[in-house]
Amino acid sequence: MDDNGLIEYIKIYVAKPQASYVQNLAQKNKDLSRARIIILEGVRDHIVSNIPGKEALFVMWKALSKLFENSSDHRKLELRDKLQSIKMQKNYIIPKYLRKFTQCHDELGVVGVSVPEEGLVALALKGLPKSWHRYQDSVNGRDKLPSWECLWSDLL
Repeated sequence: MDDNGLIEYIKIYVAKPQASYVQNLAQKNKDLSRARIIILEGVRDHIVSNIPGKEALFVMWKALSKLFENSSDHRKLELRDKLQSIKMQKNYIIPKYLRKFTQCHDELGVVGVSVPEEGLVALALKGLPKSWHRYQDSVNGRDKLPSWECLWSDLL
């Protein structure tokens, strides 16, 4: 934001410009739009859902800051529990199911918790429904669990 000369929009609340008190209304609106695009391009799709309805850039920035700065022990435990409790629901398709793991894994990374790839694969296998037991048995019979990428390709 600083490199683009837009830092003021995330440091303080800047109201949407009104034609009555801003001489260069077009430039202010252009700056606001550019700053919003920079923020939205800088976050992953699943994180964008944390900033809906936040019109002011300052409010968007604060919501994102709060989300990423919350690394308390309680939050870490909560995210670990969330990762371990992911199960494939009836209305899920495989990509949606695996994305839930990826999202939770990313959230854990933000708060400083690393989950080894093997653990992620094991939890994903564990959460599959009974109709996938043959596949689970074949994978569990191997010497080594597949990588996360291989699991994706196997399940698709």
